[in-house]
Amino acid sequence: MLSRGAAAALREILARKVALEFGGMSKSEESFMVGVSARDFLNYVKVERGFLYDDYAPDERAEAYVENLMEAKPLVLASMLDEWFMLWAVKWRQRVKLAAKGDVDEEYARRVEQAARPFADTPLFAEAKRFALGSLVKSGEVCFTDLLSDIVVKSTLYFMVSRGSSDEVRRALERNPVLILSEITKRVRSMAKFKGPLVALKLERVVFEDRGFWLA
Repeated sequence: MLSRGAAAALREILARKVALEFGGMSKSEESFMVGVSARDFLNYVKVERGFLYDDYAPDERAEAYVENLMEAKPLVLASMLDEWFMLWAVKWRQRVKLAAKGDVDEEYARRVEQAARPFADTPLFAEAKRFALGSLVKSGEVCFTDLLSDIVVKSTLYFMVSRGSSDEVRRALERNPVLILSEITKRVRSMAKFKGPLVALKLERVVFEDRGFWLA
């Protein structure tokens, strides 16, 4: 993990950027955006620096890398943050919206969660989510990366389970795990081409809309 001081310093840097770029927010809104951006930046570092598939603690390696830059090469870190944040801010405006009545199909979300639940604690799910995260970041989707990678994997499993039982899908993926990776790749490519919102914020919690074309 980032040390307490390094984590606070990163949040302070991001808080200034968020306030300058977006402005007019409440403290709770700003804190929420800073939290999302901090996690997204570490995910970006994890992918861009090649730590994602490191067998030894990729999260910790990304955090150690950022902390080392903070101490030894602050100008390098500042340049990296500037470049990344410009894209992140564009993606926030493009991908995130406040949910209005009818935007979020709770029943659909429930069905997706139910279909994915038998796979949730398996190595397959973890690897698929890691692959989705890398694919998203490399496609320029750098905002809400944890949430979107989770959605991509769960919606892919929902798509597969809707055409066969959970046991059938599990056996098929045990024989050929590339099946899910291929489907994830298709969905991320489609997502990157889509120009509208992908994430709806509702009552201070993040949910996803049944309007993303990649869910079917």
